[in-house]
Amino acid sequence: MRKILFFLIAVTGLISCKKKPEFVLQAELQNYPSDEILVVYDDPVSKLDTIVPENGKFIYTFAPDTLTLFRLVSPDNGQTIPVVADKSLHMNLTGTFDNPVISGDGENGEYGKFLESIQDIKDDRTAVSKKAEEFITLHPQSFISAYLINDYFVQVPQPDIEKIRSLIDPLGGSVKDSRVLGVVLKSMPTKDKNERDEKYLAYFSCKDRNGKYITWSSSTENSYTLLNFWASWDKTSMAVRDSLTEMVKKLPEDKFRILNISLDYEKEKWLDACKDDSKQWIEVCDYKGWGNQVVKQNNIYKLPTNILIDRNRKVIDKDLYGEALYTKVKQLTQEEKK
Repeated sequence: MRKILFFLIAVTGLISCKKKPEFVLQAELQNYPSDEILVVYDDPVSKLDTIVPENGKFIYTFAPDTLTLFRLVSPDNGQTIPVVADKSLHMNLTGTFDNPVISGDGENGEYGKFLESIQDIKDDRTAVSKKAEEFITLHPQSFISAYLINDYFVQVPQPDIEKIRSLIDPLGGSVKDSRVLGVVLKSMPTKDKNERDEKYLAYFSCKDRNGKYITWSSSTENSYTLLNFWASWDKTSMAVRDSLTEMVKKLPEDKFRILNISLDYEKEKWLDACKDDSKQWIEVCDYKGWGNQVVKQNNIYKLPTNILIDRNRKVIDKDLYGEALYTKVKQLTQEEKK
């Protein structure tokens, strides 16, 4: 009798373990070129994770305490796939990052249907934007709507601010409060012209020469980052970059860094022109030139160019050089101490 009782307890325990509510993402991507996929969490916390697929296949599971939003990001081209995760939800992903095929429960399944609906018109940006607007209007409580607003109406040249506002206003409160739309709302000009406009850079990922991702943190370190755009084929931008090497040493190591984003196309030429990395000096390049993710998102069209941002990716100023840059960063770090 005791043996039977023990057996029943053990079986019950096994069954309860199997029923543990988890989110499951099962994927089989075709011809995936990279050896990893970046997982960028948006809500309820901002963090990074990585997936190492085997021949494009992987299963990603975890038990979320609450509804969780994240994006799968391809390090090869910066393309993203939004995911809504919650207990007991399942999502299947096939195809490619260019043409993902998604099925599953809830909002992920709805997003899959949206992607299917634009398959035949994906080269017509206007038609796709119209489809995205239809989805957003019909799904005001969907977090996918937040991602569609960002992808099709915000991250475009000369975004229509009034259109964006009209799409956001009817959305549910929790969707408006998402981090994705939080950044969008902060970056939009205010209706009151007397208020100071603020812009925030969209999240972007990049690797240093050692293949390590550059992270964005809310800690006190690296309070300010200068995104410095240059290329080995542009002598002026190289001269400007060289002038920064001495200036950066005069500023607080734990408060300021320079992220040198190269627009080179050839790895060897970039590496030959790189400086030594340090805590304050980081070199990155994706070999896409003017097709770089940050370049496209911010409509950068000339070299040299730089953008000064804080730890939350809020834009402080642009195209600061020499003494003006040094004075600005010095002032910011001193004010922070107060």
